[in-house]
Amino acid sequence: MDRVDGGSGVGINYKTCFEKIGVIVDKLSDMVYWLLGAIASITAWIVKRLFGRIDTLEERVDTIECTQLTKEDLDNSLEPIRDTNTMILTHLLEHRRTEYGPDKLKTKEIKDE
Repeated sequence: MDRVDGGSGVGINYKTCFEKIGVIVDKLSDMVYWLLGAIASITAWIVKRLFGRIDTLEERVDTIECTQLTKEDLDNSLEPIRDTNTMILTHLLEHRRTEYGPDKLKTKEIKDE
């Protein structure tokens, strides 16, 4: 007895109703699966982009750190230049002494270093 008469002469076929409900539930579950898949894909894409940018930034920082000079590097590389400047300055001061003589100095005092 798949058909039941509610007293109005119109019978309700429960088997057909359950089949229709089953089809609707199947379609809804498929939609939920598609929605979850889309959300997972979008999340994976965002995570990939974020970590890709982080990796790129780390590589850029590494290259900058390789080429960046430290204070110690500068001090070591500038030492010969300082020595040369000191030598030039002492030579010029000595030349000034010989040119003007001890009585005709333009500055009050010249100190030897």
